[in-house]
Amino acid sequence: GETALRAITVNYTPCGHCRQFMNELNSGLDLHIHLPGRAAATLKDYLPDAFGPRDLDIKTTIFDAEDHGFALQGDELSQRAIAAANRSHAPYTQSPCGVALELRDGTILTGSYAENAAFNPSLPPLQAALNLVILKGYAFADIQRALLAELPDGNISQWAPTVSTLNGLGCQNIDRVLLA
Repeated sequence: GETALRAITVNYTPCGHCRQFMNELNSGLDLHIHLPGRAAATLKDYLPDAFGPRDLDIKTTIFDAEDHGFALQGDELSQRAIAAANRSHAPYTQSPCGVALELRDGTILTGSYAENAAFNPSLPPLQAALNLVILKGYAFADIQRALLAELPDGNISQWAPTVSTLNGLGCQNIDRVLLA
């Protein structure tokens, strides 16, 4: 639900992949990066002659309001996954997707796909949702049910990596809703 990121604090200089991903944010090259023992600098200082969405005439960036217009349907978990897909940033593959995780106590956490001009790294929806699981104080064992919302014939699919990762974390109750 955040709409912008103005600054980030990290303990080491961001690698090239991280810099490229940060360039996809709506704060772009103006993002302030704070490192221990150094003066704050902007992403532009760390990524001179940057290549990003603007170079490809992409109008939206990560944290911009997105709505792909998929109708909410099904139970609450399905609707939350579809809503996450509606918010996803997928201007390169045109393959929006989202995931919803239901936890033991009934809490539902979601993640939206966020891709980048270099496609590496892109942020899969499951990774975004798993980050929230940890940040909210839950354990992966608390995941009881998962649902991925994606296009039936998208240029990419998150289904196989989502199933594989969740199976590895002990969640077997995984389903998919196909966006129309």
